[in-house]
Amino acid sequence: MLSNQIPLSLTIRDEASFTNFYTPGNEVAFSHIKNSVSKAMSDGSIFVWGAHCSGKTHMLQAACLRASEQGMKAAYIPLNDDVEFNVNILDELENFDLVCIDDIDAIAGSKKWEQAIFFFYNRAFETGAQVIISGQKSLKETELVLPDLISRLTWGFVFHLQTLTDENKSKALQSRAMLRGFELPDNVVAYLLRRIPRDMNTLFTMLDELDLVSLSAKKRLSIPIVKQWFDTSESANKILTKLE
Repeated sequence: MLSNQIPLSLTIRDEASFTNFYTPGNEVAFSHIKNSVSKAMSDGSIFVWGAHCSGKTHMLQAACLRASEQGMKAAYIPLNDDVEFNVNILDELENFDLVCIDDIDAIAGSKKWEQAIFFFYNRAFETGAQVIISGQKSLKETELVLPDLISRLTWGFVFHLQTLTDENKSKALQSRAMLRGFELPDNVVAYLLRRIPRDMNTLFTMLDELDLVSLSAKKRLSIPIVKQWFDTSESANKILTKLE
């Protein structure tokens, strides 16, 4: 894990890797970002944007994980948690091999944050650090107010992550289940997509729980087994309660 390399002991989810990132519609962005964290290549900066739950966080965390596995020094900064941070967190990060800044929209309009990221970007450009920044909107639609920062973000590569279709969400769930060692039948996937919101974070959280259900039942998952779990499990109730 990256706890000895990431400021403020920020950590990466264990499941966030390139191996289990489902790529349909995002192959070019996936390939480029994966290559950008190899020791042989650095593009200086990459801006990746897309709707909520389009995979931005997974991709940035996967990049940090891959960099760490290669002995590189990586930092992951989630700005949606900026209330816990001081802009000083960016100090000297230009000396890292890779810095991923997630959800830049969260600090849009904050003069101190936008300036801090602008100055960090300039320092990183000088040192050759690989920088990957994510946002929910395109640079033309961003609510950032510092023109120089927007200009800097256009210097590098820009990728738009496409949200998965329902068909690809089904395939992504089945692919993730296969990696975890259990089968997720088509009718069970269809049942899940009807029962809960279709954002991938929620679906993958539910999948983790169903992995345990499958192990406990020692049976192939079926709609009756899943339905019983929904009706009786406290963990299922907690997940569904958060969605109301």
